[in-house]
Amino acid sequence: MLTGKTVEVYARNSEGLHVQKTVRWGLIPTLYAAAPELFDGAITHARLESVHEKPYFAECWRKKWRCLFPVKSFQQKVAAGNERFGDGKRASKVVITRADGRPLGIAGIYNAIQTPDGLLISAAMLTREPGSLMSKIHDREPVVIEPEAFATWLDGADDLDLQAPWPDNAFVCKTAS
Repeated sequence: MLTGKTVEVYARNSEGLHVQKTVRWGLIPTLYAAAPELFDGAITHARLESVHEKPYFAECWRKKWRCLFPVKSFQQKVAAGNERFGDGKRASKVVITRADGRPLGIAGIYNAIQTPDGLLISAAMLTREPGSLMSKIHDREPVVIEPEAFATWLDGADDLDLQAPWPDNAFVCKTAS
């Protein structure tokens, strides 16, 4: 049996209902179905701008196998020298939350493969180019889906603006303690 870190996501099931699922963190491509243990599982993030064309992700994107990672916050490591966070002499971690306190749903894709041990569902978060404030923290940001669009995303709608960075006033950054 393949082991690894698991996470909770929301996804659409075969009956069209939005359900919470426990999935393996790190998308495992279909071509590893016969021996998923041979895959290193390092694909935890997929770039929004190329997810539709990359071999590991294209099938999941085409099938609209979308998920949401429900989190209260996420952490980002900030390189040494970033004086905005900490003393700038060493790396630190920043905790990022929504400014309005509403749920944080990070867009993702999942894959479901039939392995010798049974069905294995794995997932990766989507990232995009960051906005001006987030770019001071990292060169990518997660694709955040607004709560009123959670169902729309999970149902596979193509009319959501996923490229626009998260507005600077939409989140709060605090140095992790």
